[in-house]
This record gives sequence, C-alpha cells and structure tokens, in this order.
Amino acid sequence: MKNFKDDFFEKGYISKLPVLNRLKANSIFKDYEDFIKSKIDKASLIEHKTKSHLYFPWANELIHNNEILDHVEKVIGPNFFCWNSVIFHKHPNSSTFVSMHQDQNYWGIIHDKALSVQLAITYSKINNGCLRILPGSHKNNYSHEDLVVKDNLLARGQSISENELDNNKFLDVELDAGQCVLFHGNLVHGSKPNLSNDHRLCFTMRFLTTDNKIKKNLYYNYATLVRGTDQFNYFQKEKSLKDQNIEELRQQHKEIVISQIEKYVKLKFKNKIITKIIMFFLKNKVLRSIYYEVIKKN
Repeated sequence: MKNFKDDFFEKGYISKLPVLNRLKANSIFKDYEDFIKSKIDKASLIEHKTKSHLYFPWANELIHNNEILDHVEKVIGPNFFCWNSVIFHKHPNSSTFVSMHQDQNYWGIIHDKALSVQLAITYSKINNGCLRILPGSHKNNYSHEDLVVKDNLLARGQSISENELDNNKFLDVELDAGQCVLFHGNLVHGSKPNLSNDHRLCFTMRFLTTDNKIKKNLYYNYATLVRGTDQFNYFQKEKSLKDQNIEELRQQHKEIVISQIEKYVKLKFKNKIITKIIMFFLKNKVLRSIYYEVIKKN
C-alpha cells in the first residue's frame, strides 16, 4: 500500500488498473448507446454528463465498486465521498476535445486529499483521443483562462496557456476497455479529438476526503458517501440505489444541475435580479433545451 501511495504522489497518477471485464464494459456501452440514440430532449442529452451517478444505474453501481474504492483508499484514506462523476463521450471522427487544465485550480479543495478515477468503457487510445497528462505537474500550479469554444467538453473551458507547457513531456494514457487510471486533482490533463471510426466513452469519478470543502459559490455542495464515515458534515448527502429508485435519484440530479446553472448565471451577470429572471425560464426543461440548441452545446 505504501509503494502504491508513494508512486501515486511521485508521478501524480497510476494507470492500467483492471476493474471491469470486457463483457461488462460492452454492456455499459450498449446501455449508453441506446440512451443517446433514444428520442430524448436536448436538456437531458446535455445534463446527464455531470453527476452521472444520479442518472444511470450502472454509474451509481460503479461509484460503489469495491475494486475502485480499494485503490482510492490506498491513496486518500478510509473516509471519502464521490463528489462528482462525469461522462466523456467522443463520437467517431469528432472534433471534441478537453483543454489542458488542473482540476483543483477551480475546485478549491485540499491538495492531496482528492483524486479522479477515469474508467475506460470503450478502448481509449491515441487515435480516439485518450487522456493526455503531464507527469509530475501536480506539484506545480499554472495560471488558467476560460477557453469557451463549442468543441471543448469542459463546461467552463478552463485552460492553461500552451506557452506554459512543455508538449514534449506529455504522456498519452492508453487503456483497454475496463481499465482505469487514478490521477491527482492537480495533475495537468486533457485530451485531443477522436480521429477514429469508433466511439470513445470514459466515465470519470471524483473522490475526496470527508474533511474537504468545495468552493460553494462555484460548485454544488452535494456528495455520496461511498466509504467510511463522515464526522464533518460539510456536504449534503446524496442517496444511492440502495436507498431510492433511479427516478428519485434523477429528480435529485435535476435539482442539483439547476442549482449549478444558477451558480454559473450569478458568476456571469453578478446581479441577483437578472439571475432570478433568467432562472425563472431556465428551470423549465423545454426552455433549457432551446437554450442548449441556441448556443450549440454538445
């Protein structure tokens, strides 16, 4: 365990850890493919990608997966939440990418007490835009700017200037379906477009210790306790499929997503009255769908 933890904090990541067999990974992909091909509204097509563990049964199952949680515990200890989970889906031959960034630059959480686990549902290789990292970069802080462009999969478009990075030191983290990589919350990472004829689907889970705090003015303050106990009560607790059915979880998902949209609106307009007016409309799913169509949100 000590070598595992030391290795993680030295490099900022540990890769190619097996979690799912190929059959289970393929089953999840088929479930997801059926979902995105179904006749769903634009709002659902966009909003399911964050807090996904409150939207899909398979995602809720994965944040409680003991093999994943055992790896996480080796690094950050016995008491921790799943604070968020995110779906990164790149269609075949798509131009979508993830700009190079550090997560903790925005989250405001305690360093070295949080990490991400990215699980490859399909194969994740260079040709379809696999995770790209800068080993050891978690030991430094870089300045960021918002690169809000249509093809950037990050909601805020947080990005480090290319002038600050040495492209010769980047590492492409290739994974087979069912393998995962753990990486530090401050590790510089991103990904390039999918140049292949295949889908690239990854499920990323954000875990943090129960004594952590988040920037409440920027992010939702909800989390699922997945291991151990919580003596601090800094986060509002989410339910899991052990307590509620998926429709009840999806209702909580909707409420959390709308609260997050409101935070973005407040940051943009910095006016309570304007925020209330905008949110009066955006609480309606049909109007949110129209809004996403207008801004060409993918």
